[in-house]
Amino acid sequence: MITIPTGLRFNHILGFLAVTVVLSTSLRGVETVAPAPTKQPWPLVQPTPLPPDAWYRTNCSVRGLAGEKAPTDKGLNPWESTSEWMEYKKWIDSRWSSLDHVRLSAMRSWGNTELAPLRAETRTVFYPFSGPDVLYVDTFFPNSRYLLMAGLEPVGTMPDLAKLHEDGKLDAYLGQVKNSLSTILAASFFKTKDMKNDFNNQLVDGLMPALVVFLGRQGYTIDSIQYVSLDHDGTLHIRNEKSGAPGVQITYFQGDRNNLRVLCYFQTDLGDDGLKSNPGFVRLMQRIGPGVTYLKAASYLLHADYFSTIRNGILDDSLGVVEDDSGIPFHYFDPKQWTVTPYGNYTGPIALFKEHAQQDLTDFYAKTPHQPLPFGSGYKFVASTSSLLVAKKK
Repeated sequence: MITIPTGLRFNHILGFLAVTVVLSTSLRGVETVAPAPTKQPWPLVQPTPLPPDAWYRTNCSVRGLAGEKAPTDKGLNPWESTSEWMEYKKWIDSRWSSLDHVRLSAMRSWGNTELAPLRAETRTVFYPFSGPDVLYVDTFFPNSRYLLMAGLEPVGTMPDLAKLHEDGKLDAYLGQVKNSLSTILAASFFKTKDMKNDFNNQLVDGLMPALVVFLGRQGYTIDSIQYVSLDHDGTLHIRNEKSGAPGVQITYFQGDRNNLRVLCYFQTDLGDDGLKSNPGFVRLMQRIGPGVTYLKAASYLLHADYFSTIRNGILDDSLGVVEDDSGIPFHYFDPKQWTVTPYGNYTGPIALFKEHAQQDLTDFYAKTPHQPLPFGSGYKFVASTSSLLVAKKK
């Protein structure tokens, strides 16, 4: 059984969500007290913990999708004794071990030193063009309070592994999750064309499974899942018949739950036409910023004139930008306003995006002393050919 919070209160202080909670960290016992009525943390939706039964089933499913058994005195969950799940667990354990050895461990060490100044200035992180990639942004910014993500993929719904097992669909579902995760676990990004199929089919109706796999594997527990819409003014409301970009607000924690975090993902078009129809994402950045923006494998969209609105929003509302060369073109970082530190080796785009080579970035690397990058990231995911820029606003 899972312990449910015995106290919960949210206060809106200086634009941040301060949390006062008491919770036993084990997944044992069921006891709950309804949250005390408080002022809604504007512009976000006030998080409401899942009811006890849903809280338990959700977190068992999160752990199951992450390839981990849920610690519970109820015994095994029904799927944990199946050959299908045990094979899935073997698969994801192997992939994760390799990923941690090749990339994640080095990213954590590097981030602890090179990103420490940005982490100290803000706990708000923007990750446009993210898809469901919580993994890489959380590895770089493990202290984030607000994580704002966006992509074209639908949110979908939280899967229930017990129901999938009962309906005889567990094997097929886990196979589809494996397909959707294969590229990012091997090469550090999702392929856009694959996501159209992987997150929109008869079994998987959105990217929620991938989101919670990463949260679960990083050691987090889900406290609430609320399906929301993003209004034009950058505020959120519980999803209903009103218009707005569809999204999900997830609160999660690690350890004793004294530091609840908020992840918001929205299915929204970040092109100029899309933001003209609904500018909510940029306005939400303004409301909860300033933040740090992370850009990886962004298809060089920010090089195009028709992504000027989100590009300007990032530059205006960010204290710093951490990106590979597929993000904001180097020449937009005015040296009067930004200090840019290069890492790794800029070797130009992969062949698919060869037209986006940046001669000024090549020249910058040639004349600027720079440290090696001990891991690969983005389209050039081999460390010796990978590069990152860390831009900090003056």
